[in-house]
Amino acid sequence: MTNASWLPSTKITLNPGLVAVIGARGSGKTALADLIAAGGFALSPHLNDKSFIRRAKDHLDESEVQLEWTGGEKTGNHLAKTDREDWLDTQRVQYLSQQFVDQLCSAEGLDDALVGEIERVIFNAHPITDRLNVDSFKELLAARLETSRQKRQRHHQNLIRASADLTEERIKKDGLKTLEKVRDEKQQAIDRDKAARKSLIGSTVGNKKRTRRLEQVSLVVDKKRQQLEYAKRQHQTLLQLKEDVRYFREQQAPTMLAELQNTHKEVGLSPTDWKAFKLDYVGNIGLLLEEHIRKADTRVRQLQGSEQAGLAQQALDPNVPLISQEANLTDQPLLLLERELARLRAAVGINQQNIKRHNTFSDNIAKAEVALDKMRQRVEHIRGADGRIRALCETRQTAYAGIFEAIIEEQETLAALYAPIKSRIGQAEGSLSKLSFSVKRSVALEQWANAGEALLDLRTSGPFKGCGELLRIARDKLMPVWATGNAEAAAAALNKFVETNRETLIKHRPEGSNFRDWARQISDWLYSTDHITVGYGLQYDGVDIERLSPGTRGIVLLLLYLAIDAEDSRPLIIDQPEENLDPQSIFQELVCLFREAKKRRQIIIVTHNANLVVNTDADQVIVATCKPRQPGELPSISYQSGGFENSNIRHAVCSILEGGEQAFRERAKRLRVTV
Repeated sequence: MTNASWLPSTKITLNPGLVAVIGARGSGKTALADLIAAGGFALSPHLNDKSFIRRAKDHLDESEVQLEWTGGEKTGNHLAKTDREDWLDTQRVQYLSQQFVDQLCSAEGLDDALVGEIERVIFNAHPITDRLNVDSFKELLAARLETSRQKRQRHHQNLIRASADLTEERIKKDGLKTLEKVRDEKQQAIDRDKAARKSLIGSTVGNKKRTRRLEQVSLVVDKKRQQLEYAKRQHQTLLQLKEDVRYFREQQAPTMLAELQNTHKEVGLSPTDWKAFKLDYVGNIGLLLEEHIRKADTRVRQLQGSEQAGLAQQALDPNVPLISQEANLTDQPLLLLERELARLRAAVGINQQNIKRHNTFSDNIAKAEVALDKMRQRVEHIRGADGRIRALCETRQTAYAGIFEAIIEEQETLAALYAPIKSRIGQAEGSLSKLSFSVKRSVALEQWANAGEALLDLRTSGPFKGCGELLRIARDKLMPVWATGNAEAAAAALNKFVETNRETLIKHRPEGSNFRDWARQISDWLYSTDHITVGYGLQYDGVDIERLSPGTRGIVLLLLYLAIDAEDSRPLIIDQPEENLDPQSIFQELVCLFREAKKRRQIIIVTHNANLVVNTDADQVIVATCKPRQPGELPSISYQSGGFENSNIRHAVCSILEGGEQAFRERAKRLRVTV
């Protein structure tokens, strides 16, 4: 230490193995632990109002601490700069302050800090070659789960799409009779318009032969206009398809390739290799589209005809036909047919007012027949809905099973990550053998049921009437397979639940809700899986850690650091590990762990318990004492160190520590010597 007038002895030598720091309360034990942690860049996360350096900060502005390591390296820290977060990744020692241990042991549930420590230990248990070049458990887990999570996301998207399509198909099927009725009414309206148009011709005085010809040409014109309308739509659709192909090649495909490269940038492929992954259409799409566009354009021109063909005679002679009687009317272009229609109207003597009405009827008939043709296609399409509904149900069930397969894969991956720890625990004896890890699915059934009840009118009579009935049914029918079943069983169980309760759910639809929107929400809720997660459980002696007492949780925490975390060779500083433990637990559970752990790492403990000093065979005991402080100053702190062969140290252990003499008797029994 430098610039620390309150510390007469500015250099303290620490043994390897186990170093025990003892002393009366307020004697400076925690101060020494804080100083060592500060020199090893490990104090920052433990600074709080109870830490020595935080309480004494007004007296430490010029003080510095330096650690000298066995290899000759030195690390140091100005005590006014100990809270830098960027040192978290460079900690040279591991520090378990009393406040940190209290937080981990007394928090309700599975505290984030305790989870983080467990995951750090698990990560360290994996060989460097198996860590996939990442630096933390969360990164390793994310890397291992990337494939299954992507699989789950893809299946989820397929499921949402299939559910939406299924809803639309069922709504269309339910509306088939109405659509057929509208179709028939539209056909009747067209027939009425045709009869009315014919009556305009029939009421005029003229040649019956011309009248029949006029009706024939009128019908062909109606059909030709419909064909032309369809041909123009086809031509326009081909042009849009050509534009879609261009956009995909120039915009979407390069973007998808860039995303693929970014996602898998560590595969080591060259730019030339990556070019093979760029998506494109099979075959010469450009040539194919150009050929079809040309044909569609030709078809439009053939149906329509040229202006010259339609206006071959500027002044029409009503008595001179433009189309011979022998010619096939359906082979003639529309412009010529319309010209012939106009000539025939004049030939049969329709007056100007009736000509306008005739044109109006013809236009209405043409538009109505185009609409009727589309409606007929819709009717035929809907009549095949049963097959599509079956296919979509299978697709949705397959997607749901795929999501469960991904969940099970995640479960298996997580189990594999815990395998090194489980193996180590399985070979252990004593306290460590009581520790166990388990990977399991967690199902938030109430969350799922509450989401469903929010979409239903629970006042309606039926199985789901009243709050909680849906939860009760789901607990019986779905919970077992969600919790432990395989993908096929889960998909089959939900499908059975849906088929059994479809009509019942519809009865519970809230009054006034839009059926299409409500049905889609119901489908999304039924097939949701966000209430099913995979996690791990840590048990001690068969009890989940979140249900353990603070004392027993403290044992588990120390098991992690002393027995399981075998890969961490950093010096370990623990401030009062016995704080939450009873004396019997300390002797039975921890003494042997400290004796084993000190063989592979330096351990410095601050303690009031003699068993953790004497029966752990501490290699060095440091006794902290302090003089009364003067106003406005820190008390003078001194540290005396030595081994058990030093009578002053033995006396300090017996007089300061709880159960000192008893601890020496227990040690004598173990060593088979007489006190």
